[in-house]
Amino acid sequence: MWSIQAKLVAYAMAVVVGNAAAAQDLALPGPYSAGWTDVPVTRPEGGSFTATLYYPATTAGSGAPYDDSGAPYAAVSFGHGFLQPVSQYESTLEHLATWGYFAIATQSYGGILPDHAKYAADLRHCLTWLEEQNTDASSELYEQVDVDCFALSGHSMGGGASILATAADLRVRVLVNLAAAETNPSAIDAMADITVPVRLIAGSDDAIVPPESHGDFMYANGHAPKQHAIIQGGFHCGFVDEWFLFCDSGAISRQEQLAITRRLMTAFLNLYLQDDQALWPMVWGPLLNDEPLVVTERDVGIALTPAEQELEGSAGTVVSAALTVQNTAKQPTSYTLLAEDSVWATTLLPPQTPVLQPGESFPVEVEIVIAAEGGETQTMLLSARSDLDGGTRGYATVIATRLPGADITGDGVVDVLDLLQVLGQWGTAGSADVTGDGIVDVLDLLEVLGAWGPYK
Repeated sequence: MWSIQAKLVAYAMAVVVGNAAAAQDLALPGPYSAGWTDVPVTRPEGGSFTATLYYPATTAGSGAPYDDSGAPYAAVSFGHGFLQPVSQYESTLEHLATWGYFAIATQSYGGILPDHAKYAADLRHCLTWLEEQNTDASSELYEQVDVDCFALSGHSMGGGASILATAADLRVRVLVNLAAAETNPSAIDAMADITVPVRLIAGSDDAIVPPESHGDFMYANGHAPKQHAIIQGGFHCGFVDEWFLFCDSGAISRQEQLAITRRLMTAFLNLYLQDDQALWPMVWGPLLNDEPLVVTERDVGIALTPAEQELEGSAGTVVSAALTVQNTAKQPTSYTLLAEDSVWATTLLPPQTPVLQPGESFPVEVEIVIAAEGGETQTMLLSARSDLDGGTRGYATVIATRLPGADITGDGVVDVLDLLQVLGQWGTAGSADVTGDGIVDVLDLLEVLGAWGPYK
């Protein structure tokens, strides 16, 4: 019999092969072209700044015609790094636009003495500008922005500023940033005020903002659901498009690192902002560690236990197992219980938990109808999905095995051929052990005689 680990791997491979959305390489462009244009953003306290807006377009290029076919679109406000122009992130921002996002990047605070708090405020002002355009009947973006699906991102100083902005803005649903740097005020301290899903991405070879002195502290000070994804061989300047003075280097190429970055960012954003549930195994489930050059530390905030169970029963019977859902996060929420792609009918009872307070647990039960078809063994991937954010999941695995039935020959009828199998294997532990008690004997004979005729 396969080990549980082997069957889980087999299941994960089946998900990748059988699910087109999950199997698509998210490092490649999405279904849209990318256009971009500079826009003026006004600060509430007075003054203004320029931001570059990347958007889904019918053709690629500056000022390209806007494509409204998939609107309204979610939006990401992105912060550039210290002394870095927005153009250094063009490939990443264009990529987001091809996947159906407005990606808006402020050009402010590009000087030698940036004010991190005011810079973080500009990231928020960019989101406000999109809200205003969405309600302005004279704007091309009128009713085109999904104002309930905002994210923040950034690189280095911009990554730290994205943390400050997220901590201060209840409109933000998700945070994903690149080699976030400590800021003044402290981005590390601000992590304690963030409750939305967070994916911190960094490079192991970063000599400018090393994870061990920046990202590690941010992750440690944050709350679930959170991740810290370290690109092995990744470096600080591997997150920008072109080399610049005093750049570092790493064990992998810039193009390799940018491809991995696009994949990690897009999967996280698509799960939470586009409700692409097919991606959850890649973000929180058994496919999380399938990116060979990424090591991810995570705290999902959900415990579904036991993590692995095995059940068995004869065809037509219902087998069940008990599980427990525990809220290990900091916010109360209910959970929706789900079973993935099982050939055999699988039911989770109840299908949804009540609201659980932090630390609180709730018992659930899985029932599986053992069918005559579908192979001898089925692997069920069970998950508890947070109703608070609609994307975070804890998971467990149940393997159900069908015991040998009275139709020993598998020809759809219980007849003399099955009887001969019982007699021929008498006293052994062969395939004619219908009852599964380890020996072919009179009990198996009675099972065959009792099921005589067409096998159901």
